Amino acid sequence: MQRNGATLFLVGFAMLVISMECSAQTADSFEQLQVLVKPGDNVYVTDSTGQTTKGRITQLSATSLGLTVNGAPRDLVQNDVYEIKQWKHDSLANGAIIGTSIGGLLSAIFAVAACSEGCRGQGGDVALFILVFTGMGTGIGTGIDALIPSKQTIFKNPGRSSGKLQIRPIINRSNKGVRVAFSF
Repeated sequence: MQRNGATLFLVGFAMLVISMECSAQTADSFEQLQVLVKPGDNVYVTDSTGQTTKGRITQLSATSLGLTVNGAPRDLVQNDVYEIKQWKHDSLANGAIIGTSIGGLLSAIFAVAACSEGCRGQGGDVALFILVFTGMGTGIGTGIDALIPSKQTIFKNPGRSSGKLQIRPIINRSNKGVRVAFSF
């Protein structure tokens, strides 16, 4: 019976993780982006030179994005944009998983400690204790996760790379010079 319970737990956990991965929505065209944002939304746009600008969307079509940046209008076409991010709340599933894990683990530890001298005939009470505190952990984890927004990528241009140039000095007893690295 324990093996079936463990299998059921693992299948449920895998389904939850897969659903978390599927919840992330990233558009790769302005046409798809129209489903995720609307005029009036604040976004962070990284252009093809790597410069990030915060602006408010004034208009969005399949071919162009209109922004207001510091009171000035700015129009961009899709090829000018590398990435667009927006503050959003992420899926609450990871907070629920963390809260469930912590609540279940702590309640199981307390139950084992309380029953160290024997809990014969009280298996139902112990199971109820673990279930209640696991549920409380799930609620607390979900609540904390709901309070924490993050800057999430909502658009990534598949035809553009960020192209970053790094220059670092090399100074030690045997070498002096500069290390140059370009990544994309």
